Amino acid sequence: MKILVFSQYFYPENFRVNTLCAELVSRGNEVKVVTAYPQYPFGKIYDGYGFGVPYEREWKGVKIERLKVPPRGKTAYGLLRNTFSYVGKGNKWVKRCREKFDAVYVFEVSPVTVGLPAIAYGKKFNTPVFFNVQDLWPENVEVVMGVKNRTVLHLIDKIVDKIYAGSDTILCATRSFMKNIAARGVPEEKLRYWPQFHVKPDYAALKKPKEYEEDVFKVVFAGNIGDAQGLDLLASTAAIMKGKGVKFFIVGDGRARDSLEKKIVRLGAEKEVLFIGKVSEEAADAYVHYADCAYLSFCDNKLFDMTLPAKMQTYLACGTPVLAAAGGESAAVVREAECGFVAERKPESVKNALERFMTADRETMRRRAEAYFDAHFLPDRLIGELEKMMREKSEREKRK
Repeated sequence: MKILVFSQYFYPENFRVNTLCAELVSRGNEVKVVTAYPQYPFGKIYDGYGFGVPYEREWKGVKIERLKVPPRGKTAYGLLRNTFSYVGKGNKWVKRCREKFDAVYVFEVSPVTVGLPAIAYGKKFNTPVFFNVQDLWPENVEVVMGVKNRTVLHLIDKIVDKIYAGSDTILCATRSFMKNIAARGVPEEKLRYWPQFHVKPDYAALKKPKEYEEDVFKVVFAGNIGDAQGLDLLASTAAIMKGKGVKFFIVGDGRARDSLEKKIVRLGAEKEVLFIGKVSEEAADAYVHYADCAYLSFCDNKLFDMTLPAKMQTYLACGTPVLAAAGGESAAVVREAECGFVAERKPESVKNALERFMTADRETMRRRAEAYFDAHFLPDRLIGELEKMMREKSEREKRK
């Protein structure tokens, strides 16, 4: 099959769409990605890239088309310009395009507007569109970005309706997403539960991080450091656990890192928390695998309760017990897998959960985490499901 992918993020940015595209190519498909210049998470185009600089046209067999979308920067205006520039330039690309693909896949982490050029392509060539919802809009705009203007939210609502109506299949990262989208009036036959995956690492090939000491209980957080993650809770927990032999390792980066570091200093917990920064996926897997437990939290909001963050699949793939200071989907997975503990979003509750971890049978939890991952989130099975859906829809369209 020939598959066209729309995603504002792609290699060298670290998103699972990279693995998906490379795997589809390895299965004998031809894949082209229409993306932007790499700039996540800080809103600045990466060194070595630029509008006047030649870029790689292919990565692991995946063909790359980069649109000249201005980076988002750090302002609301920059975010809006970045968002709608991708739409405008993407629509122009679709108008010029003469190449016919069998299926269109949209990797939708915010912004949702990434789906508009894909819908335009699907309509132009009568090609089935598979829209992968990983962030719910307009809820994400209201809760995460703090936008309360009803006119703006109504406009976004209309955009979302257009995208859902123009999509042939809506791939939902959680079952809660399916219920939410169905409640908008979207036909249930359009909706498919298709969770995120993670490539399971070879444990034997992972090297224990040099920062990991034998005589401390190691808690790792891996992923984006943003406001939604509610990592102030981790900072407060670290402060009340001083002297208890616990150390927190934060692997990743993001916009909220600076404020989090300042809070940790104010609380006097600098020795309890170590920022590792952004590392490769393999290195991140090593930090997770060799930790005593992996930490996950969200701010208290019904939107986040409907969300299962990608780090959950990472934690389970690495066979690491999970401490979830969260509700909804995240808490449900930990309880169903019996691979850790769920805590209230309070420092004392997280502290109590960590103390339970110290005396728990963590080896059994590790086996359960790995078994749950194998049963639900293996990439080979999930990508195979997507490939089958695409082929069936494409063949159906050709027979019309």
